[in-house]
Amino acid sequence: MADQGTAARLIEVAKAEIGTIEGPKDNETKYGAWMKVNFQPWCQSFVSWCAFTAGVTKFPKSASTVAASDQFKKEGRWADARNDDPTPGDWIYFDFPDDGVNRISHVGLCIKNNGDGTIQVIEGNTSGTAKGDQRNGGMCVEKTRAYVKNKKGLLNAVVGWGRPVYAGEENAPLLNKLAATAPTVAKPVAKPVAKKPAVKKAK
Repeated sequence: MADQGTAARLIEVAKAEIGTIEGPKDNETKYGAWMKVNFQPWCQSFVSWCAFTAGVTKFPKSASTVAASDQFKKEGRWADARNDDPTPGDWIYFDFPDDGVNRISHVGLCIKNNGDGTIQVIEGNTSGTAKGDQRNGGMCVEKTRAYVKNKKGLLNAVVGWGRPVYAGEENAPLLNKLAATAPTVAKPVAKPVAKKPAVKKAK
């Protein structure tokens, strides 16, 4: 077992939940009950419950994907999908097109970057198939998701991801890789201005 509070431990906890199905009532889960919002959509409650169970101490304790992603952004723990690559332990936020909700509405836990523009993600309250409801499907499932457009024909609905402060990473802020590796542009050097010779006044 990995050390408590680490990303590795969170992934272990999430993997143990794969196959869990809500019920018997709609959106009834231990994750929602723990968050005190049982019978509500529970993808964010699932990831938060896994973090709590894994001993992670600093993470968005929310049942709302919008509120949690906003907290990551506010704390400088957010990466935009256009500029970076997710890593294991990142919380992946989605906005699925044509689902009637034009905002972040789903979250999962990245457990592996496949190195080809796709990632393995464990998600709560998703469908066990590609055709089911991806953000309210009632199951804990491991999925392959694309975060780069047109990769393997997979839908790219990833908006970005946040990263909690895991044990051992307290002094390692989330940095945008694109910004960190961007070439430094030299500033133009101002040319010295020649001084005009002093004009002596006639005595």
